Amino acid sequence: MKLVFQDVEDDSKWDNYVMNLPEYSFLNSSARYRFNKLVNNGSFRYAVFDNEEYVGIITGSIGNSKLFGKFLECKHSPLLFEYTSEYMNDVTEFCKDIAIKNNCFMLRFSPLVVENSSLDGFYRTHGFVKAPIHNVDALVSQHVDLTKSMEELKHDMSSSRKNRLNKLLRDQSVEVKIFNNRSVFDIFKDFHSETVKLKGYVDKPIDLLMKELDIQVEHGMCYMIVGYSDGVPVSIWQCTVYGKNMHLYQACSDTRYREKNMLMTTLLYWKTVELGKQLGCKIFDMFGGVVPKGYENKNHPWKGVGDFKESLGGEKITYMHSRDLPISRPKYFLYYPYSYIRTRAKGYTINW
Repeated sequence: MKLVFQDVEDDSKWDNYVMNLPEYSFLNSSARYRFNKLVNNGSFRYAVFDNEEYVGIITGSIGNSKLFGKFLECKHSPLLFEYTSEYMNDVTEFCKDIAIKNNCFMLRFSPLVVENSSLDGFYRTHGFVKAPIHNVDALVSQHVDLTKSMEELKHDMSSSRKNRLNKLLRDQSVEVKIFNNRSVFDIFKDFHSETVKLKGYVDKPIDLLMKELDIQVEHGMCYMIVGYSDGVPVSIWQCTVYGKNMHLYQACSDTRYREKNMLMTTLLYWKTVELGKQLGCKIFDMFGGVVPKGYENKNHPWKGVGDFKESLGGEKITYMHSRDLPISRPKYFLYYPYSYIRTRAKGYTINW
C-alpha cells in the first residue's frame, strides 16, 4: 500500500478536510499554518488519501535545538480516521523522508488519540520512544461539553465555584465584554507581558504571539473575553474558535488588580461557555495546564491552575504520550537524558 500525500494550498479546502475528522484542534487550522509559515519555512500540511479515499492529514514543522540540531515535530498530528499499521507505516516513511532531507535528528508524533491499541502496537514495533517531555500542547486537558444546558454546566461546577459565580452574577460592579477584533489588542499585550513576568514562565515573544492572534482575527477565530471591575479591565481570556472547538489559548491579567482578577475568572469562564454555545461549538477545551491523572495530590507546577480548571466541571482528557522516532541515534540518545533531567528538574512528570 502506498498512500498519496497531497499538498493543499486552498485554506477553505484544507479546513474542510480537517473539520471532517473526529478529532482536531486549531493547531491543525489554516490560521496556524499561515502563522507557522511566516516564522518557519519548514512548516507543511498534507491531506492523505488511500487511492481516492480521504483518510486524514499531517501537519508539521522543522524545529531547531541549539544543542542537538534540527528535529521534525508534528503537533496534534498525524490525524487519521484509522490508525492501522499499514497507514502509519506510510505516514512514518513519508515524514521520515522529510526529516532526513532536512538533517533532523528525530521525528516526533503527537496525534489527538485518547487510546488506541493498534497505534500503540505500531509504535512499539517500529522503534518509537516515549518523548522525554511533559504534557505540552494540551495533551492532557479539561474539556467541557457545550451540548449541555447552562443549568447542567452550572451543576457540574464545584460547590465553592458555583457559589462564587452566583455572587458575581449579582455584583453590579463587574461585567464582561466580548470582542472579535483587534480593539483590545493593546490591553491584552500589556496584560500578557505583566503575567509572564509575574509567573516567570516561558512563552513565545509577545510580538510573535500578537501576529498569530492577528492572523486568527483575519480568519474570524479570535475572541477576547474581557472582565471589568468598576469599568476598569482587569482580566482577559483569549479564546480560539475552530470548527466544533473553542480553545482557551491565552489568559492574562493586570497584575495590579490580582485579587479582583482571581475573583473574575469564574465569571469569565461562565461568559465563555455562553459564547461557545451561541457560536455552535461542541467542546470548550481549556487547553492544557492540567495535572496528569495520578499526580493531582503531588507537587506540580500546574497544580493551582489545574485545580481551578477542574473545579469548573468538565472531564479530564488524556491523549497518548508523544512519541519520538530517532533518526540520528547517537544524537537522540544524548538528547534523551538531557530532556528528561531538564523536565524533571522543573517539577514536571514525563509520565501521562
